[in-house]
Amino acid sequence: MSREKYEMWLDSPYVDDILKEELKLIENDDHEIEDRFYRELEFGTGGMRGKIGAGSNRINIVTVAKATQGISNFLKEKYKDEEISAAIAYDSRYMSKEFAEKAACVFAANNINVYLFEGLRPTPELSYAVRHFKCKAGVVITASHNPSDYNGYKVYDQYGGQVVEDADVIISSIEKVMLRDIICSDLENNEKITVIGNDVDTSYIDEIKKLSLNSDVEKDIKVVYTPLHGTGNMLVRRVLAELGYKNIFVVKEQENPDPEFSTVKSPNPEEISSFEMAIKKAQESDADIILGTDPDCDRVGLVVKNAEGDYEPLNGNQTGALLINYVLGSLKEKDKLPHNGAVVNTIVTSEIGRAIAEKYNVSTFNTLTGFKYIAELMQNFEETRDHSFLFGYEESYGYLAGTFVRDKDAVIASMLICEMSAYYKTKGKLLLDILQDIYEEHGYYIEETISLSFAGLTGLNKMRAIMDDFRENKLRILAGKNIPYFYDYKLGIVLNLTNGNVEKLNYPKSDVLKFLFEDGSWLVLRPSGTEPKLKIYFSIKGVNKIDSMNVLKRVKEEVLNLIDRVQIHS
Repeated sequence: MSREKYEMWLDSPYVDDILKEELKLIENDDHEIEDRFYRELEFGTGGMRGKIGAGSNRINIVTVAKATQGISNFLKEKYKDEEISAAIAYDSRYMSKEFAEKAACVFAANNINVYLFEGLRPTPELSYAVRHFKCKAGVVITASHNPSDYNGYKVYDQYGGQVVEDADVIISSIEKVMLRDIICSDLENNEKITVIGNDVDTSYIDEIKKLSLNSDVEKDIKVVYTPLHGTGNMLVRRVLAELGYKNIFVVKEQENPDPEFSTVKSPNPEEISSFEMAIKKAQESDADIILGTDPDCDRVGLVVKNAEGDYEPLNGNQTGALLINYVLGSLKEKDKLPHNGAVVNTIVTSEIGRAIAEKYNVSTFNTLTGFKYIAELMQNFEETRDHSFLFGYEESYGYLAGTFVRDKDAVIASMLICEMSAYYKTKGKLLLDILQDIYEEHGYYIEETISLSFAGLTGLNKMRAIMDDFRENKLRILAGKNIPYFYDYKLGIVLNLTNGNVEKLNYPKSDVLKFLFEDGSWLVLRPSGTEPKLKIYFSIKGVNKIDSMNVLKRVKEEVLNLIDRVQIHS
């Protein structure tokens, strides 16, 4: 089948000569042909993402055009007799501009009005633009923190969140598109395409400034910032400057867009190696904190100075806990905490956030992994008015305050982190001091995420075998700790392993397994929706740091040993 699809692409008049030349180079490599053609590039938790290159399992001009045609068909069917518009943004990756322009031309040919950003912009600003222009859809070309040879295509609904409710219908619509069905107009002098830029930036920044909780705080903190060669540089620096922060030191070597991400092993703020240059600059300038945003600026990493003057990275759960504590505490201080306030996080996020929220009588809601589910719940709150959204976050460094954006937003989060740091500095405290106070009050939580790579068809089969094994052979004890509850989000059930009782879960079906320990610790296994990886999440609650770390080490070792023993059955 892969060889047949390969030959079809070579013979197709709808595949350009550049892609065909690339395909001719692999004509004798059956393994490479299989990898490029054994499937269509799939939509997962973050849309469509893959290596740049020729083939149906790669992202290229053809697969972008095909996806856009499928979305166009869906939009025209859903919004019959209505004027339809879509917003498009793109990041600093290879081919991002070309893919964005191709998507714009396909939309335009389908009589869909397009708002196309004049240059690279953060992903959350795309979410804002969808709502600002009252679009029916949005597209952003990005592969977030993936290696430089990747790119991706995220789809947004009319509310500004990544598609959830219509995802299956959109996928089906895309699958029905044959290459001959794609229509495309020219980019130049196209009346259906409106180029947008600074006016939207200004409106977006103005909304962010309204989220400041202590705008009069002394802003003398020193901040080192790195956009990691991505889209965050202009808007993160702009919002901080307009709010009065003067001591912002940018890592010059990583300031400008660079699709190769040449100064880092990975442009991922979750990895401390991406902060090497920033930490050096922080040491030179005696900075209080370091911020690093990923290439599409929807996630931000935080490194803080400790009492000895050294710099320590915080994980997403720790930064989330600090932000919840600051946001809720500030609202409480100003008597602005609503009676029906809500914090939203995911099923793989630490429960320390819930403990903090309970202190302020704020409800906490869990969603499946993916910020699109947080956005969906935000929309539900807006329609029912049952709850007031205060803050949303996930362990993978994504945070959101306010409701004018419906995706994680590193521009907003960077502003709040700086303000939070400045606020506590006026009280003579470092962020690590505040975090320690939180642990002492709510318990010592420690988390870690491991990503195991499984490339190609063999890797996909291995991941499936691992999930099947853990689903069938349910863990009942790890590191000497009992596991009384087993959550299977694919079957939509929670099983009490002590008495055999089964309850239904009110979540969309997703291939996720969660094992809940008797002390509130937990373990989650989840195949990534955007990468060929199996993600394993560990959350351990202990009485102190040493206790938690010892248990975490034992649990990790036992789980990885179990995974190593899983065999692929033919």
